[in-house]
Amino acid sequence: MSRNQFLVVLAALVLLVAGGAGVAWWKRAGYEVADVRVGQRLLEGFKVDEVAQVDVADAQGTVTLIRGDGGWSVKERGGFPADIEPIRELLVKLHELKVVQAEGLTDAVKPRMRLAAPGAGAKPEETGTLVELKAGDGKSVAKLVLGKQAMKEVRAAGPGGGVPSGRYVWVAADPRRVSVVSEPFTRLAAKPQEWLAKELLRLERPKSLAVVGPDGRARWSVSKDSEATDWKLAGAGKFNAGRAQEAASALYGLRIADAAAGVSDADAGLDKPTLVRATTFEGWIYEVRIGKAAPGGRHYVKTSVAGAVPGSRTAAADEKPEDKEKNEKAFSERKDVLAAKLAREKAVAGQIVLVESSSIAPLLRDRAALLAVEKPRGAPK
Repeated sequence: MSRNQFLVVLAALVLLVAGGAGVAWWKRAGYEVADVRVGQRLLEGFKVDEVAQVDVADAQGTVTLIRGDGGWSVKERGGFPADIEPIRELLVKLHELKVVQAEGLTDAVKPRMRLAAPGAGAKPEETGTLVELKAGDGKSVAKLVLGKQAMKEVRAAGPGGGVPSGRYVWVAADPRRVSVVSEPFTRLAAKPQEWLAKELLRLERPKSLAVVGPDGRARWSVSKDSEATDWKLAGAGKFNAGRAQEAASALYGLRIADAAAGVSDADAGLDKPTLVRATTFEGWIYEVRIGKAAPGGRHYVKTSVAGAVPGSRTAAADEKPEDKEKNEKAFSERKDVLAAKLAREKAVAGQIVLVESSSIAPLLRDRAALLAVEKPRGAPK
């Protein structure tokens, strides 16, 4: 080999080594950029109290949650009150989320990890769940897409089996990277009905129940002399007290399945409803108007509540001094519970909602259904 040929080969080797070193450095730099995020918060600088709007969207739908003077509401249901607990839970989780793994991301990889944003022309199987948090002025506080769930293998589940252990996440503030967090967000859905306030009313300490049919005629009424006594049926007939208790229980924790935004009283059959009137030993009065049956095994319903939280308690004549402090504390706690309960029930009162038909079936019975059935003489026990 001549001297010139040797120098050419040597130069080529130098360039090759330099190029390889450059690629290795580039790869290492990429990993270092990714690794530096591990253990840090996913949304740096994010503050929960800055959020006044939460947008959730996926391939099937959209939900807009808005915080106003009266609390959170669901835009897609005409501003119906939202359940504060799942909203608070989501915001706290997003605030506390830390990165457990981070990698570089390209546009080609996004669809495979279900990190494509909804409405961007991506296929449903490539689309993730978009979550955007906005401030009161409408400016974006944080924007991210929740993609595929990270799975943890479980031997009992067999080959390929596993349980969700986390989620791949794309953050708009860091578009060239995908992070993995330890929260799978299994319950997060862009379904408006999932975010509504769920409790319509909770009848506690019932004193009386009366039902009037759509024709304006009284169907039946029951009452109690005290909380400890049994129900009594107004009018003649041998009474099945268990049926009255079923009706009272139907009003204990009556749940909302969905809100019927945009439906009129006439369309819902609430202009001529079955009217249920209940009173309590607290002195509260509930009215439940039950309208037409709706698709999906539901009924249209509208409620009203009138009541007051007691301002002070009346001590028993034989109350002992050592019991006074305990009783005062219990009264104060009960007062707070009643105030919160009344506020929740008034927030959803007067609005048309859908409830499961099975939950109100005991309230729609005729009077004959409350009577005890006598067995013929000689019939086997």
